[in-house]
Amino acid sequence: MVKLVISGRVQGVGLRPFIYNTALKLGTKGFVCNVGGQVEVVLERAHLDAFLKELAHKPKEAQITNITNEPTAPLNCPFHIAPSRGISLNLRDNLPLDLAICADCLKDTQDPNSRFYLYPFTACAHCGPRFSLLEGLPFDRPHTSMKNFTLCEDCVKDYHDPANRRFFAQTLSCPKCPISLNFYDKKGTAHQNALQEAINALKRGEVVAIKGVGGFALTALADNKGAIEQIRALKTRPFKPLALMVASPKEALKCVHLNPQELKALSSKEAPIVLARKKTDLYNHLAPNLDTLGILLPYTALHHLILQEVGVLVFTSANLKSEPIITELEELQAKFPKLSILDHKRPIVHGIDDSVVRLVAGQMRLIRLARGYAPLHLPLNASQNTLGMGAQNKANLCFIKEGCLVTPELSALESVASIERYQQDLNFFTKLYAKPEVVGLDLHPNYTASQIGKEQHAPLKEVQHHAAHLHALLAEWGLEHPLKEGQALLAFICDGFGLSPEKSLWGGEVFLATYQGGKFHTKHLHSLQATLYPRSTELLKDAHTLGYALAHQHNLAFAPLLLDPQKAQNVATLLNKQMALISSTSVGRLFDAVASFCQVGAFNTYEAQSAMQLESLAATHPTNDIYPFDIQKDISIAPMLRAMEADILAQDHALVAKKFHNTLAHIALNLSVRYDLPLLLGGGVFLNRLLGDTIQEIFKNRVFFLPKLLPPTDGALALGQAHFVANSL
Repeated sequence: MVKLVISGRVQGVGLRPFIYNTALKLGTKGFVCNVGGQVEVVLERAHLDAFLKELAHKPKEAQITNITNEPTAPLNCPFHIAPSRGISLNLRDNLPLDLAICADCLKDTQDPNSRFYLYPFTACAHCGPRFSLLEGLPFDRPHTSMKNFTLCEDCVKDYHDPANRRFFAQTLSCPKCPISLNFYDKKGTAHQNALQEAINALKRGEVVAIKGVGGFALTALADNKGAIEQIRALKTRPFKPLALMVASPKEALKCVHLNPQELKALSSKEAPIVLARKKTDLYNHLAPNLDTLGILLPYTALHHLILQEVGVLVFTSANLKSEPIITELEELQAKFPKLSILDHKRPIVHGIDDSVVRLVAGQMRLIRLARGYAPLHLPLNASQNTLGMGAQNKANLCFIKEGCLVTPELSALESVASIERYQQDLNFFTKLYAKPEVVGLDLHPNYTASQIGKEQHAPLKEVQHHAAHLHALLAEWGLEHPLKEGQALLAFICDGFGLSPEKSLWGGEVFLATYQGGKFHTKHLHSLQATLYPRSTELLKDAHTLGYALAHQHNLAFAPLLLDPQKAQNVATLLNKQMALISSTSVGRLFDAVASFCQVGAFNTYEAQSAMQLESLAATHPTNDIYPFDIQKDISIAPMLRAMEADILAQDHALVAKKFHNTLAHIALNLSVRYDLPLLLGGGVFLNRLLGDTIQEIFKNRVFFLPKLLPPTDGALALGQAHFVANSL
């Protein structure tokens, strides 16, 4: 006999049933079972080669990263699925992901002859919630929030039938042993026929909070502008884009332009929100002043049953500003009183948002790492158990030792609720994978994540914000490209703000990284030309103030047109007297300033609002022209601003917006040519599709790299911090 230990994403994906059926087909003796986060198989050595060949046909959701085998004692028993055994886990043990309902289960919900007909929680071994209800490994029903739901006779039969796709499906239930639905009207009164009552409320024009996989979503008919305004008021979100849920890809194509890659992502098992170009003005109120719209398909039977009745819904997480998605009925009722609610009785262990993706430079890129994609496991390792604490915004965690795990993104750590959720995640993952032996955290002393990192009773390493961005890029690059001794790479990091070693605020930085002696050695080469801005948090969100500050310092003739006279005088006084200012090289703030020049900048009520509006404006102009720039010690934007002045005074704002994007792309190209190195691009600025597509177009035979496994935003900083620390050990 031989014992195999299979590692990777091997639990919650139907692998044990597949192995069981394969073993029966081969006629071998032995067993399969979950052990910790891995799968163990014992079979006769004579069948080993044939078994390994059959593994090529494993369930498509399964990902095998390693198989070990060793001789073991003889067994004389029919092949069977043995009880799971819990052992201490390590970071090679992947956690199962929440998957969209499969086509077969969806078909069951539409089939009057199926016992799952119209059942909102239909799932099988190949689909349904996983991580959101996980309490621990191995992935068995007693370790999930399904543990208190008793299976009916029919489900017990399915669960133990090797020919049934619900064989060992841990989330199995049906109308005879249901997860119950409850509908509460705006007065808090419970009603019978919960699903139909929720549909009726939506049709009446109400906002309905619907509990899904990872939390509650606020929903309403997408063409009901009054209900949309109510959602915006509830969330204090006057302009931020809201996602659109449609019943099918065919319906999606009526709303947005989708190429084959975008269609594939939309219909994938991860079921993310896809950010795509609008095809119609019908839903402009969901994404005002933008040429894009976030769109997603129903990813549970519950969502499908609602969508087939109401058509198109606005779909956005139920949370207050800077708070995580709400998972509990009582919290929802406290924070959103007088709201209709469709609740269900399956507890959510881990609140998790919908992931967001966008096509940039020819490939789908993550904007938010969440449901379906996270927790993300990567084949990276470190000599000590290393923890990256992440950032203040888009907070998450990263653990590296035998493998690497990146947790789902949370909101900004600016509320009690978000800090509590972050702490819960930290407690859960450290309990699962052991406490860290060394911790990487951001240089900024006021980041909540850094403060919590200092409480971990482990040695600390402070990691500069943009160095963490750099190391996140190096980690991904190394997974795609074999690292060679002496190899050099260039990186251009463009984002909002990050504290520099000199305590100024960086945001447009160029680094050199060289791989020598099994580790990366890095050097900071250039910054964007620094600009002085008022230190006030509120003023830093105001594109008009930023635009005026930039124009004033460069003596641009249109500066007085950007602010009302009194406010302009106040800002000029601060600048002239060098009072209450910050010095910043931020490309994000440069986008805000140029947006104000082009009259599409505003007070940023959400992150990158002005920058996204500038991108939408730029996309309307066909020019390939650029403004002049100069790269010496730093990247001088003075020539660009002087040349821009005439176009602004001529009020050719779309031209300015497009030439500005083109210029940034050519700065990237100039850097790549100057150093004759592959160029890695990181920071939230590179979520800009127009910028990324322009870079792809002009680089031709030169190599550039944008991340695909993680976002380029602060959501990658936990990985970058952990990689930085692992690299220095």
